[in-house]
Amino acid sequence: MDKTAFDKLLSDIIDKPAKLLLDTLKKELQDNGPLSAELSAQLEILWEAWGNMEMDTACAEVCITAAEQGVADSPAFRKLLVVAVKTLLPNNLGNNPVMRSLGVRDEKVALPNVALRLRRLLALRTGAVIFQPSCGRWGAAGTIDPISGTIPVKKFRGIGSDANIPLEQILRDVVVLAQDIELDQLIVAGDVPVAAARFREIVARRARVAVTEEEMRAMALTGCARKLNSMAFEAYWNAKAPAAAAGKDGGRKSWQGRSILEIDVLLDTESKNGDDSVFDAAACEAFKAFFTKMRPEIAVKDGKKLAELLGKLAVRCEESVLCDMLSPLKVKTAFWPADPVRVALETLSVWGELPAKSTETLAKVTAMAFSEEYLAKCMLRVPLKALNAMGTLVSDEMIYDMIRDNKMLSADMLLWIWKNRKKRPGDELLSLVIVENVCRVLGGADVPKAWGPARRELRALLLDNADFQKHLLDAAGDNAMMFASVLQGALFLNASERQSLMVKLSRSSKVLQEYLESGAGQRILKADVGVTEEADAPEEIQPDFSSVLSQKRLAQELDDIINIHVPENREALKTARAHGDFRENSEFDAAKERRNQLSRRRSELERILALIQPVMMSPVTVSHTAVIGSVIDLEYADGTKETYSLLGAWDGDPDRGFLSYKTRLGAAVFNCKVGGSFKVGDREGKLVAVRALPAELIAELDA
Repeated sequence: MDKTAFDKLLSDIIDKPAKLLLDTLKKELQDNGPLSAELSAQLEILWEAWGNMEMDTACAEVCITAAEQGVADSPAFRKLLVVAVKTLLPNNLGNNPVMRSLGVRDEKVALPNVALRLRRLLALRTGAVIFQPSCGRWGAAGTIDPISGTIPVKKFRGIGSDANIPLEQILRDVVVLAQDIELDQLIVAGDVPVAAARFREIVARRARVAVTEEEMRAMALTGCARKLNSMAFEAYWNAKAPAAAAGKDGGRKSWQGRSILEIDVLLDTESKNGDDSVFDAAACEAFKAFFTKMRPEIAVKDGKKLAELLGKLAVRCEESVLCDMLSPLKVKTAFWPADPVRVALETLSVWGELPAKSTETLAKVTAMAFSEEYLAKCMLRVPLKALNAMGTLVSDEMIYDMIRDNKMLSADMLLWIWKNRKKRPGDELLSLVIVENVCRVLGGADVPKAWGPARRELRALLLDNADFQKHLLDAAGDNAMMFASVLQGALFLNASERQSLMVKLSRSSKVLQEYLESGAGQRILKADVGVTEEADAPEEIQPDFSSVLSQKRLAQELDDIINIHVPENREALKTARAHGDFRENSEFDAAKERRNQLSRRRSELERILALIQPVMMSPVTVSHTAVIGSVIDLEYADGTKETYSLLGAWDGDPDRGFLSYKTRLGAAVFNCKVGGSFKVGDREGKLVAVRALPAELIAELDA
C-alpha cells in the first residue's frame, strides 16, 4: 500500500474505527514489519487521535501488532499501549504486579518484547505445558496469582519440580504448549527419541506462541533426546527426514496417528489414494490403544471431530472387531455418557451438531457398541435430528418402556412420534401425544440451542395444525374440563394466542365449546395475570405408617418388576413381534396385556412406597390406647368378642388376625382408649383391653 492509500486508511479509521478497516490496518502492519521510521511517523496521528477515546478489542489488537512490528517508541504510544494491554487482559490480570511483569511502562523493555510477553501471558492458561529455554525447565502451569505476580508450576511427566515462579521471569523466557497426549513424545527419553522432524512438527502445531529453532533445540536437549551425548545429538537434530517421511503425512498410516485430527487427516488421505481396505488386527489394536490412552477431557473437547472419525473407522472394520476397538471410549466421550438420562443436555449436544450422514453413522455405531436399552435411553435426550437416525434401530416397546420407566419426555420426542405416526406399527407411542404432555414440555425450562427447533415446531403445531389439534381433542375425549385446565396453565402462550387456540379448538369440539362459553374461557385468558379465584390450595399428603417388613416386601416386588418381569416381558414382545402379523398374533396381544399389567402395578407400588413411613414395632409403648403395634380385644353389643393385632396400612392379614389401621374397623378403633366405644356400620362395640405384641411377632415385623 502506497503512502497516499495508507494515509487515506488512517483518515477513515480516525473518522470511524470500523472493524473491517482496523483488520485491514492490522494486516498491513504485519505485512510491512518491521516498521520503517516513515510508517511509524504516519501512525503517530492515529495514536494522538486514540489518546482520548475508549478503546475496544480491535483497536487494542492494532496497537499490539504495531508494537510487535517495532513501531517507534514514544510517550504517546506507551500510554496508549497500557490501555491496549488492559483491554485485552482479563479483568483480574490488569493490576500493577502483572503490568510490571509485562514491562509495558518500562522503557528499557523494547516494544516487541512487551507484545511477546503479552501473547505469552494470554496463552498461559491453567494446565498449559511450559518450557523455559534458559534453564531447561519443563512444567505444567497453574493459576496466576495477580496479587503476588507469581505463577505456580508443577513438574510435567516426572520432569522438573514444583515451584512458584515470578511471572516476569516466565514471560521473559517461556514456550507455551497446549497440553495433549502427543506431547509425551517430546518429554519421554527412550532409547530412540522421536524423529527431529516429528519433534518440530508437534511443537509447531501445539505451540500457542511462535517458537524459534533455538528454543526447539533446547526443548529436545532437555526432553526426549536428553540421553544423547553432544555428538549424537547434533547428528540426531540435523538429520534429514527419511524419504518416506517427506510427504505431507510423514509416511504414516492412519492407525499411527497421534491425535484425533491427525488420524482424521490420514484417513482422508488414504481414501483419496484409493486405500479403503478393511483394517487388520494390528491396526485395530493400535486404534484401541490410542482410544485407551486418550484423556476424557480431550474426548469431550474434540467430541464432534471424534464422532465423525468413528464413522470413517466403522466402514473399514468388521462389526465384532469395531465393538472391541471402541470399547475404551465408552463413558469417556460426551456422546456416550454412562447414563444418558442423568447428564445435562449440553453434554449430548454433539448429536445435534453433526451432519445428517454422520449422525446416522454414529447411531449405527452406537447400536453396535451398546444394547438397545442404552440406545433407547439416548433417544429420551438427544435432539430431533438424532432421533430420526436412532428410531429405526429401537422398537416402539423399548422406547415406550424407557419413557415410562424414567418419566422423561421431550419436545423432540413428541415431535418425532407425531411425524412418524404413520410409519410405526403400534399406537403406544402415539398415546403419549396428549395435551398434558405437550403443554408440560413447552412450558419447561429453556433448552440448549440444538433442542430449540423442535420446541418451536411443536408450539407451531399446537397453535396452527388442525390435524394435531384434532388428535389432542380425540385423546382427551369428552373431558373438556381437563383440557381447558391444561390450557389455563399453559403460560408459554400469551392471551391472544390462547384466544386464537380456543376458537380453533371449539370448532372441532362442541363439548369444549360449551364448557368454554360457560365462563372457563375467561379464566384461561386471565391465567397469565395471576391465580384464578377457583384455585384451591394443595391438599397436604399424609404418610401411610407401616411395618419395616411390609415396606421391604413391597420394595422387593417393585424391584422384581423392574429387573425381572419387565425385561422378560420385553423379550416376549420381541419374540412375538418376530412372528409377523399383529392382527392375528395372540402371543403379541398377551405380551402387551402383561406389559400393561406390569405398568399399572409398578405405578401403584411407586405411589405406595412414596407415601410409606416405616414404623419399628419394638420401641412402641402400649398403655391404655389402641395404637399401631398393639393387640386389641373388642366386644360388640351382641356379646361377640374379637382380638386383633392393630398394624400398619399394608400389614393387614385376616388369616393371622392382622388389622390395618386404614380399614374401616382399624380406623374406628385407632387411638381409642380402653373402655371407649366405637361404631362400624350398624355394629357398635367397645375396646376391652390393649397389650403389647408378642416378641416373636415384633421380631418378624421389624426384620
